[in-house]
Amino acid sequence: MKAEDCKSLVFRVGSEEYSIHITQVVSIERMQEITSFPNRPPHVVGFTSVRHMVIPVIDMRAALIGNNKGADETSRIIIVMVKDQEIGLIVDAATDVIDILPESIQQPDLMLQAKETSYLKGVSKLESRIIILLDIEKLLENTTNLDELKKIKDSL
Repeated sequence: MKAEDCKSLVFRVGSEEYSIHITQVVSIERMQEITSFPNRPPHVVGFTSVRHMVIPVIDMRAALIGNNKGADETSRIIIVMVKDQEIGLIVDAATDVIDILPESIQQPDLMLQAKETSYLKGVSKLESRIIILLDIEKLLENTTNLDELKKIKDSL
């Protein structure tokens, strides 16, 4: 197995640490102005402009744990590529890039039984940290109408 196959970006939402595979990450940005739009799901914050591109922005706190505390100076926007479109994810902090080896990943029974948590790839215990591995594409497909976001973005 190549080292890049194991590389994951770790980020914090609330008191939990999550990771997504590094190949899905385009960039990590500081918080910036976000333009909202009407009739959107609560976790879809709006749109922002990054490198002259309009990007939809999702609040991961609202998407994962159901509440929104608002951004602060440590909040970041992780730009990910999902289904050929860039999407911004607001997280409380982007902490580090680490190697998560397959043998360190566990599949708790509870996660396997719930269809609505199919985006959870497993849990990895690294030293004193427990990191929840996400399939960001499945999470966004489960919580967000990506085609609708693309239509709105294209109309701007």
